[in-house]
Amino acid sequence: MSKIDLNIPALSGKFFDLRELIPGDSFNWSWVRSLSDVNYLAIHHSAGSDNQTPEEISNYHINNNGWGGIGYHFLISKDGTVYYVGDISTARANVANLNEQVIGICLIGNFTQGKVPTDEQYLSAHSLCDFFISNYPDLTNLKSWDVVVGHRELPGQTSICPGEDWLSWKKRIVSPVQTNIDRSPLGTVTFNPLKTTNEAIFLQGQVSRFQETINHQKSQIDNLQASLAAVNRQLITLKEALSQKDSVPTQVREASVNVELESKKEDQTLTLLQGFYNLYKFIFEKGVK
Repeated sequence: MSKIDLNIPALSGKFFDLRELIPGDSFNWSWVRSLSDVNYLAIHHSAGSDNQTPEEISNYHINNNGWGGIGYHFLISKDGTVYYVGDISTARANVANLNEQVIGICLIGNFTQGKVPTDEQYLSAHSLCDFFISNYPDLTNLKSWDVVVGHRELPGQTSICPGEDWLSWKKRIVSPVQTNIDRSPLGTVTFNPLKTTNEAIFLQGQVSRFQETINHQKSQIDNLQASLAAVNRQLITLKEALSQKDSVPTQVREASVNVELESKKEDQTLTLLQGFYNLYKFIFEKGVK
């Protein structure tokens, strides 16, 4: 296994290493290569929703393509977060027949039909590429911005990735225009007020929906507790009924014993009466004689 850790100061707070967390093999698949084989920084789009997660993309590559792991080395979300998902020492699978020559950088989203990446994605892609071109000497063949290419630009490729308008927005990665976010060397972020307000409204809506969900679940819990209380009452009633049922044989046995005692008393009374009768008869008959 080869493991190359990265520290990119320009992406401080925006860079997350998911190699050991993401599904699939991030350290061996598809094979381990020499960094001197790398000639390009290949830009891709995920061709899906801009809300896709690294896990979803990796699972798609594994389950639908039959691969051993995610095909890219890096993913960049719409908010500019950079995910390190495939070790740069591995070839991965993102440019047919040229995987050993590229570091695959995928911007999450579908940039066809006039759609383009976010400003945050441009800035993060620029910072990532700049790091490899200017600050990573082990990549001996990456010396200028000419190595930043779209998937479709590479030899033998029929894909339109990362979109039909790639050449029109490629310059935003090479020389980004910082309209909404300005990353200083210290990592200070300046927000566009209008954008910040819209984000606040969006977040407020999310909080409201979350609160509604909590209230609904609380109502369901209350109903469940009421149902459990009713069931508990029924169990108590049933227990009492069973207790009364169990006492019936005891009452029957006690009644039977009482009957037997009364019968014995009657037998004894009859015996005494019979004795008195016989005695009277004996005395009377003897007196008559």
